[in-house]
Amino acid sequence: MIDTNPFSHCECRRMGNSQTLCRSELTLEEQGKKVCLSVRGGEEAKVLVLDGCVFTDNNPKCDALYLYKSRNRKIAALVELKGAGDIPHAFEQLTYTKRQRPEYAQLKNQLDQSGPGTLFEKSFIVTNGMLSKPEIERLENQHQIRVSAVLHSEPGKF
Repeated sequence: MIDTNPFSHCECRRMGNSQTLCRSELTLEEQGKKVCLSVRGGEEAKVLVLDGCVFTDNNPKCDALYLYKSRNRKIAALVELKGAGDIPHAFEQLTYTKRQRPEYAQLKNQLDQSGPGTLFEKSFIVTNGMLSKPEIERLENQHQIRVSAVLHSEPGKF
C-alpha cells in the first residue's frame, strides 16, 4: 500500500476530486496538457497534486507527483505541465522540488519503505512546446537534474 499521509487529501481520486488538476484517479490536465498513467495487475499508483495542495507557499514547485509501486520497483515521478514558452522555468521547478522540499523527501521515503524493490526518481515535463536535444541537455546541466522526458501534448477537446 502506498502511504501518502499526511497529504492524502491531495490525491487525485476516481470521483469527487477537489483538486482542479485532477481529471481522474491517475490523470492530470491543465490548459490542454494532459498526462495519464495506466497500471496493470500487481501494480499500484497514486498521484498527488503538489502545487496548491501539498505546497501552498510561493517557492518554486512542480505540479504533481506520481507514486508507483510494482513487485520489484518503486518510482517517484515529478511532473510539470508547462506552456510552450516557459519550459526553462519547468527545470527550475523540478530541481527545487526535488532538492529543497522536505515534503517530497518524506513522500519518497514513505514509498521506499513500503516494501521490497528499488526506488527510482524520475522527472517529466509535459508541454505543447518543443526543445532541441542540445537545449534540453543545456538546461539539465544548468540545473543539475536529469529529465526523463519532455513529453509533447497538443491541446485538444476532452
